[in-house]
Amino acid sequence: MTRFLFLLGITLSSMSDGHEVRPAYLEITSTDISHIHKASLRQPQIAGQFLGLILETNCEQTSIATQLNNSSITENYELNCTESPLREIEIVGLERTMIDALARISISNQESESVSTLLITGDQPKVELNAKDYRLPIYLLIGFEHLLYGYDHLLFLLMLMYLVRKPIDLVKIITVFTLAHSTTLALSVFEFIEISQTPIEAIIAGTIILLAHENLRTSKAHSIEPLISIVFAFGLLHGLGFAGALKEIGLPQSSQFNALLLFNVGLEIAQLTVVFFVLFVTQFTNLKKNKLLFSTPIYFSGIIASYWFIKRSWLIIAPLFLA
Repeated sequence: MTRFLFLLGITLSSMSDGHEVRPAYLEITSTDISHIHKASLRQPQIAGQFLGLILETNCEQTSIATQLNNSSITENYELNCTESPLREIEIVGLERTMIDALARISISNQESESVSTLLITGDQPKVELNAKDYRLPIYLLIGFEHLLYGYDHLLFLLMLMYLVRKPIDLVKIITVFTLAHSTTLALSVFEFIEISQTPIEAIIAGTIILLAHENLRTSKAHSIEPLISIVFAFGLLHGLGFAGALKEIGLPQSSQFNALLLFNVGLEIAQLTVVFFVLFVTQFTNLKKNKLLFSTPIYFSGIIASYWFIKRSWLIIAPLFLA
């Protein structure tokens, strides 16, 4: 019951911000001293609070420093693995959250170097480094969860589905959206373009408002031809939003392209899952016949997106007044 209330609380609070719930990030690297490793655990701030996650290993560990900023807290440790090599990692407290932790571990000695990337989940907060992992690729899972917990992206998809209602046309317009956001996601992650996230997030909220307004202006389905260029432009903006979280997590240096591809595939699978779920609900509930019930999501999306737009815009202009 406690975990349910905690999950409900951070879900509602993250929805009020419109941001996806980003994973924690653990990095462990070797030092010049044998059997001594450096570890840093970064955890996000949710609902104005930190999650209180704690790193535990089979090695003797010492807390060195704590770094705090507006969106996360990072705790640095020294791991002394003289008595036994690093075998087990546990993130205490992860089981009572709805987030995962991405762990990147690089252990080297005079003979070899071992680099591994793990996704530690609340269902299994303790992992053994030598155990085989039969789960789906990590970055595919991160991409899938990133969209499902990114409520602004979900509302944009929902408003798009109100504009384009034929399944074949919907697949086409979602493909255009995917091509667009994949383009700016790659350009941003590989640092060909660098744009502040705050104005991008405000504009993303604005795209939802525009689609909600268009859905209220006319109840008829739209032809996709005039929408293609608009959706492509909006997709470019959403790609920059996706890039914010991915750049914070980082990509493995040895397989950046593969990780980015898997992240995109995860996004696309999540998008199609949402689309087919909404189509299924509307098809078997006769939602379209009830005008009030059918219009309610449009009003809801417009209202909450307006709140996001005002809140995010204030973050841009507030420093001008406070300077």
